[in-house]
Amino acid sequence: MEKNEREKKLQSNYQNLINEIEKAKKENNITKEIKLISVSKKRSIEDIKVIYDLGVRIFGENYVNELLEKKEKLEKDIEWHLIGHLQSNKVKKLLQNIPNVIIESVDSVKIAEEINKHAQGKIKVYVEVNISGSESKTGADLKIIDDICKVIIEKCNNLELIGIMSLGDVGNKDQFENMVKIKNDICDKYHLDKSKFIASFGTSQDYIEAILAGSDEVRVGHQIFEV
Repeated sequence: MEKNEREKKLQSNYQNLINEIEKAKKENNITKEIKLISVSKKRSIEDIKVIYDLGVRIFGENYVNELLEKKEKLEKDIEWHLIGHLQSNKVKKLLQNIPNVIIESVDSVKIAEEINKHAQGKIKVYVEVNISGSESKTGADLKIIDDICKVIIEKCNNLELIGIMSLGDVGNKDQFENMVKIKNDICDKYHLDKSKFIASFGTSQDYIEAILAGSDEVRVGHQIFEV
């Protein structure tokens, strides 16, 4: 595919995605802002620049090394989200190079404490929930979600808990509803603002269903970058 054709297709993909989200919101009387994470893992610098030039500033990456490589080659005003599993031995390197990264994949007390230890300022984090309970999925077991939240809020002065995130089974409404319930329970217990606290669920395969079920943030890559 010619470069110009590819750029036009990427631009069209992104605009179609935005149109679909806005249509769904309008038809269902959803007035809140839906945060969109453009998932750029395994995507080229050139393709990311096309989306960046449309005004997009929020990108999500799964792997620390890939994120750091891209950070060096792309604009400084990008808001980077780490949405993949974070290993303890990668925390220091990540925070030294991107001190304002937003980490969506805190899945244990240990990793929360490690991030807190190496933070150079206030780091915004989400707790990742294994909402399906599947051993093949990442995220914290439902039984320890509150333990992690409690440590972050009460003992990690360098962390700010701003949401929860999950990668559940595609289109599973029960799991969607459970995520909203977990969000509300956390906000009630720790006196957090529900309008600002994020429940992040829904990807390229089910982002509309997720939004209708109450998601505040969807993470979409395939719908944007596949041409």
